Amino acid sequence: MRSTGRTRRTPTPATTEPDATQAWTAEQVRALGTSTDLATAAAMLGISRSAAYKLIRRDAFPVPHLRVGAQYRIPTAPLLAALHLLEPAPPTTAPDGHPPAT
Repeated sequence: MRSTGRTRRTPTPATTEPDATQAWTAEQVRALGTSTDLATAAAMLGISRSAAYKLIRRDAFPVPHLRVGAQYRIPTAPLLAALHLLEPAPPTTAPDGHPPAT
């Protein structure tokens, strides 16, 4: 049998992305930087890539997004909130209405 000279490339997974069976942690999402691509955000939300593009076109994607040229970017802060991975903010006032003692 004659070889075509082509080699098969297998994608190597990124170190910060969990595989499909693991859930994303807040640290992994923060490690992506201030924004991520639509395919990664869709995977985090359990949405297929094609469904994510359909939702974006209908302006129904569950997280705010930015269009940068021909690409969509998803900010990680709203993504953390959508995944319920944000840490609660400390209270700014005590229950009696006064600032908390430090």
